[in-house]
This record gives sequence, structure tokens and C-alpha cells, in this order.
Amino acid sequence: MKITKKVQSILLPFVLLIGVTGCMNGKSSEDKILSYLEETYKESFEVEVFNEGSTMLKNMYGGDDMIVHPKGKPEHVFLAGEDRDHEGKYFDTYVLSKWAYELTKKLEPKINTLFPGVADYRALMYVEDGKYDPSMKDMSVYDYFAKVNRDADVIVTMAIKTATPPTVSEYNEAVYQMLQELKTLNVQSYGVTVGFVEQDADMADYIRTSQVNNLQWSNLKSKVYGTIMVDSFANITDSKQIEQYYEMFEE
Repeated sequence: MKITKKVQSILLPFVLLIGVTGCMNGKSSEDKILSYLEETYKESFEVEVFNEGSTMLKNMYGGDDMIVHPKGKPEHVFLAGEDRDHEGKYFDTYVLSKWAYELTKKLEPKINTLFPGVADYRALMYVEDGKYDPSMKDMSVYDYFAKVNRDADVIVTMAIKTATPPTVSEYNEAVYQMLQELKTLNVQSYGVTVGFVEQDADMADYIRTSQVNNLQWSNLKSKVYGTIMVDSFANITDSKQIEQYYEMFEE
């Protein structure tokens, strides 16, 4: 599945911890990024994780960035930080986060119908740099697709809890129908990711931050039996093809 080059290059693994550490330079940078966000969107924001980047090799490894959300709205979690290519400038993915959440709520009834008892789920959305901007904050994602740009990637990711390894064939039709639902968006590409996890796994925060945490299912502390990852490039024409995209994780 396609992820924009800039977002892909800046997404370093984040450890989701409460609190922020760093030197005085980091704190100063954090304040500057927050000021940029508050001035741009006229809202207050809360930092979840601050990541100190490279000072000398910013163009190669990226500068300081952080996972953040609007105050009181953790569902709109996004990434913001220093623009690696323009000194003194900043980037953020707040608009994409809002659109992804709108898609999540719109797709929610379909997801719950196809996957009864699904633990946690979220739509993710990726758009190339320069094809959206802060002025679109209050625009509906459907208006954006219809009037501005359909060159986007939409992925629905979810966690399904199970006491035993899944019988993957039982999910063939559900995943296939979810792909058909995403197809109606008429975007460049779309996909579905399903992670099968142990019954007592707490997946809420992992799924909530899945667009920014860059943490693979195989690296989670909770037991993950395996994943189905399939997208529009697979050209699925029959639900029975879905199980070919199941990857079982070793004990």
C-alpha cells in the first residue's frame, strides 16, 4: 500500500509512553511546534510523544517531531514537526487525521456488520504532500474526494480478539466485502488490514495511533496470531483469494 514519501521518511518508531523527555533544545522545539499548530488552527493541542530528531543531518533523518492531538480529542491524533527541507518551517497531518476519523465513523456500521465483535478499528488516510493544506480543516473528506483530489490511499485497520488461532477462511467474505465498500470511494488505492490478537489484548491505543506509531503487528507485546493485509493492487475477484494474504506469526 502506498504511503507518501515524506510521511514515510519521517515516521520513526515511537514508544508510546506518558510524558516527554529531552534536553532544553527539545523543549524549545516542542514549544515552537505547538505554537505553529495553535496559530495555524486556533486550537489548543496536547503532546503525546516528543521525538528529538537530528540537528546536523535533518535533511536525511528529519528534525524534531511529535505525536499530538487537539485538547480533549485524542481521536484526532496526528504527527507534527520541523520541515526537513525548509528551516524554520513546520509540517502537520491534522487535516488527514480529521478526514480519517470522518471515514472511520462513516464506515463504522459496515465494519460492525461484517466483523461482529471487532475490538478496535480505524480508517487511515494518506495523501501526497501539497494536495491538501490547513485551510481544508473543516472540509468533508467526501467533498475533498469529489471536488479536489482522489489521489489518496485509504486503509481500514482493525484488531479481532480470539482465544485461539483464527480459521482464516471464516473472514474471507467479510474482508472481501470491506474491500468492495472501500472501492466505492473511488480513490487511488485502498486496503484492509486485520490483526488477530489474544483475547485479553488491549489494542485501543495501538489502533488509535496506527497512522503515526509506525509499530508493526509483529512487534507488539500482546500475542498476535497473524494478520490479513490486502489492498486494491491485489485485484481480488473472489473472496476465497483473501486467505492467501494471511501471514501467521511464529509462537
